[in-house]
Amino acid sequence: MSENILRGPSVDYIPSTTLGQYFFESAKKYEKRTCQIDPFSDHHESYASVRKRSTRVAIEMQKRGITFEDVVVTCSSSTIDTAIPIIATFYLGAKIANLDITLSVRQVTHLLSLVSPKMVFVEESAIGLIEKGLENASLETEIVVFGESSKYSTFSDFVKFQETEDQFEPVVVDLEEIAVILFSSGTTGLPKAVCHSNRSILNFAFFFCNSSEHLDVILSFSSFYWITGVLFLTSTFIGGGHRVVCGNKVEAERTFKVIEKYKVTYMFIAPILSYHLTNFENYQSYNTSSLRIIMAAGTPLSTTQFNKLITIFPAVDIIVCYGQSEVGMVSLFDTKFDKKFIRTKNKSAGKVVTGITLKIVDPETNQIMGPYQNGEIRLQSSGVMKGYYKADSTEVFDDEGFLKTGDVAYFDEDGCIFYVERLKEMFKYLSWHIVPTAIESVLLEHPGVKEAVVFGFPRNEEEGEVPAACIVVNEGSNVSENEIQDFVSSRVSDREKLRGGVYFVEGILKTPTGKVKRKEVRKSMLECLTK
Repeated sequence: MSENILRGPSVDYIPSTTLGQYFFESAKKYEKRTCQIDPFSDHHESYASVRKRSTRVAIEMQKRGITFEDVVVTCSSSTIDTAIPIIATFYLGAKIANLDITLSVRQVTHLLSLVSPKMVFVEESAIGLIEKGLENASLETEIVVFGESSKYSTFSDFVKFQETEDQFEPVVVDLEEIAVILFSSGTTGLPKAVCHSNRSILNFAFFFCNSSEHLDVILSFSSFYWITGVLFLTSTFIGGGHRVVCGNKVEAERTFKVIEKYKVTYMFIAPILSYHLTNFENYQSYNTSSLRIIMAAGTPLSTTQFNKLITIFPAVDIIVCYGQSEVGMVSLFDTKFDKKFIRTKNKSAGKVVTGITLKIVDPETNQIMGPYQNGEIRLQSSGVMKGYYKADSTEVFDDEGFLKTGDVAYFDEDGCIFYVERLKEMFKYLSWHIVPTAIESVLLEHPGVKEAVVFGFPRNEEEGEVPAACIVVNEGSNVSENEIQDFVSSRVSDREKLRGGVYFVEGILKTPTGKVKRKEVRKSMLECLTK
């Protein structure tokens, strides 16, 4: 069955250095080039400046006791300052983890408790979020603020001149030391902390660069909470290109202006955010001829939306890709070799990238599937995570050492991958994974709720599915839908609110062993609601 195992090309060279050493030396190599641009102020920062500022931050962090054994966290929108403490953490051989400012207090508390950071860099608007999370997790962590603060140290304190900055060298650690901690979507509950080593980060970044073109000027709206934020930062230091840092919100006219002014060549965007661009009627007023590739990831891109993007960007290759926090980029179409498939197979997530070995198996029997047969994606790569932070990871690898992705897909006779669905029960709203059990645990905290099941309610192509809930109330309870909605809303992130509604039922379908039949519940509810 080896003919049904898909293998990406091999890569010629990957340096045997730590991330800190690689970033430090690359910044020297490309010191006169632009590394990042703030389009709001039109500030161009060179690699030399990034190296100087990150060196100063690293020295200040050392003075405050940060060592290679510690975890440092950022919680900020993407600005040209956000990457500096991340790079400084690489220099110290320490571990960096990144939170998103849109997370709920409940989520932040959980994630902070997973990694127990010694220092947190946070934007002003999220100080309260971090304070509450640290308090709930019973952590004594130093807070550093991007912006102004009379209570905490500020980032500006960290980038001041250091007497030893000209003599600074990155700390040398083992290449298998954890360098980056990402947070998985969590298939059965709260997210897990995904650990990537110095080696795995460099490996999957080199694999991506080897399978990609036109990374000269990158526009991405990902925060560093996502693996794509880390990927594109590392990719710029590999090729000496630069990032245009527009924050995490897509505003159509500003995006077209940025592409025109800064000659963007490569744009990464979640499919849900692409609707902002296709709904903008004045796109012909802007010159976007520099743009060569639009990469979309996170959710499938419909054929209708694909064609709308082609209308606006007729000379651009629009590539749908597939990846995971546990391994980085898994599949995409290489514009050098797969151009014939980019428009004819726009429903595909491309071919296996450099350095990846992939099989699709029956998750019950482990039998390897052939073309057009659905099964779970499993893969091997030197870019795969080391495991979950301070947690047992053995169950996520099969007997041959392949990572179990939990994603269902198939491939065709050309080796093109087609994503189908999650093996588990998650769904997506606005490109974010929604974990039903996480919301159910909140519902069950309400004294009037006896049982609860959460499912995805189809809204529209742009939004995906919104959370909805079936509720069995305790005897004698007269709880209302509004009360349940308010109770959940105050305890979850905005995207987890029960926009699909709350439905009171007498009982919930279960297996003989007591497990909720979520798919059957969803199916029966949709049938009732759409009659």
